[in-house]
Amino acid sequence: MHEQSALGRIEVLPSAIAAVVAHALTQCYGVVGLAPHRMADAVANFFAPDARRSIQIQERPEGLAIDVYLILAQGVRLIAVARSVQHTIKYHVERTVGLPVVEVNVHIQALQSHPPASRGG
Repeated sequence: MHEQSALGRIEVLPSAIAAVVAHALTQCYGVVGLAPHRMADAVANFFAPDARRSIQIQERPEGLAIDVYLILAQGVRLIAVARSVQHTIKYHVERTVGLPVVEVNVHIQALQSHPPASRGG
């Protein structure tokens, strides 16, 4: 994701967008954590947690496509939480990065049995 101007080049790396996505997820009720999308990444994540293994960003001509792999709290309405995640990510990324988000794919990888932690407010 880059832009060229008379003053030079501006480049926003996918890892920076992933950080915006990870922050947005902290505001979503029912999201317990990020889950790696591959088993090999699950082992690596155990030793060194890294959001890039759970958040994938693709640049398309019409905008960004984002995939997130999540652990949700057991007992929440999965579809309602997933929709909330989609809207929250789209809003935060478009507001912060200034690029359109055309797709947010939510992959629910696991459920955790304890209730979600209070997020305050």
